[in-house]
Amino acid sequence: MEETRKRRFKDITMWKCKGVSRKYCFEMPLEHGSHRLLKIKYPATMPPIPQNLTGNTFEAVFGTNQSMLELFILKQKIKGPCWLTIKNATKVTDYRRTWCKQEIRVTNPKDVACTIEDINKASPPLVGLTFNIKTTRS
Repeated sequence: MEETRKRRFKDITMWKCKGVSRKYCFEMPLEHGSHRLLKIKYPATMPPIPQNLTGNTFEAVFGTNQSMLELFILKQKIKGPCWLTIKNATKVTDYRRTWCKQEIRVTNPKDVACTIEDINKASPPLVGLTFNIKTTRS
C-alpha cells in the first residue's frame, strides 16, 4: 500500500488508515448493505484524491468531493442555528482574512463544540461570526 501511495500520490506524505464497516445504499452500482471499507485520513493541506479513482483491489473512493466545512459540521454535529463553545482560540493578528472586527483561529476542530447547556444563555454582544475553511490544490 505504501508503494502505491509513493508511486501515485507523492504529495500525500502523512496518512493513517484502518478497516471499518459502513452501510451503503446510494447511487454507485454497489450492493446495498454493510461493506468492509478502508478508512484513510490525511491532512487537508495535502491534495485531494481524484473522485473517479479505481484500482486492482478497490472499486470506489468515497468522500473526495466533500468540503472541509461540510466534514467539520457533520463531525461536530452542528445542526441549525446554535451556540458554539470555542476553546483554545488565538486572536489573529498577522494576516486578516475578513472585514470582521475580531478574528480568532482554532487549530484543533475538537475545540469547537455545540453544547446543550448553552441553549438558554443570553445573547452575547456579538455582531457576526464567520467560519472560513480553505483548501488548496497544487
